[in-house]
Amino acid sequence: MARLAIFLDGGYLDALTRRRFSRLRIDYAKLSEHVHGRVAEATGGPLDILRTYYYDCLPYQSLAPTDEESERYGRKRAFLHRLTTLPRYQVREGRLQYQGRDERGRPIFQQKRVDLLLGLDIALLSTKQQVSHIALLAGDSDFLPAVTLAKQEGVSLWLFHGPPRTYSEELWQEADERFEMDAAFMEAVRRA
Repeated sequence: MARLAIFLDGGYLDALTRRRFSRLRIDYAKLSEHVHGRVAEATGGPLDILRTYYYDCLPYQSLAPTDEESERYGRKRAFLHRLTTLPRYQVREGRLQYQGRDERGRPIFQQKRVDLLLGLDIALLSTKQQVSHIALLAGDSDFLPAVTLAKQEGVSLWLFHGPPRTYSEELWQEADERFEMDAAFMEAVRRA
């Protein structure tokens, strides 16, 4: 039987919902089911889900955290824990690193390890022939080497992306199939 793995870039989804969909709150169980349904319909056959992988990092918390930092950190920790309780979900965490301050004095943070973890997992599942299809909900060109490798291993790559200018054109070109996560798609995965 054909098998699907779903890879979610949490930072991409957060930015997409914040900027394009008025902070819509996603039901992640519905999201996996909806992505699975779209791929299964397009392939025309039975399709099993191996797992949904969610990649993100906890917010920065200083050594002496403020109340706001502690609250934000706790909310994110609880959210990631809730995801682990969903059937066939695995959360993979990178970390947020403080990079100094910009010219206006605002702190600069950079996500570390998230893209690498996602790329390694795509490569590992592809080379071990654990999946026949991958659905990638992301927009970053950093994933190109992993996507290329997966395709070389015979895996069909389905890119789920936001509207134009929210994803890498190179990544879009490399994908086998593409689905825009438009308003109707997002409404279908909205949390009640």
